[in-house]
Amino acid sequence: MKERKARSVITRVFVPAHVRDLPNGERVTVPGHYKAPPRR
Repeated sequence: MKERKARSVITRVFVPAHVRDLPNGERVTVPGHYKAPPRR
């Protein structure tokens, strides 16, 4: 298997904790987690 050094392969993206405001006025705290990177 050849390894390519052209660009780093990101296997996952870390999403820091944040607070989301819902349309009904509720606030939801989303904890930090990993998500799949966006497909190009």
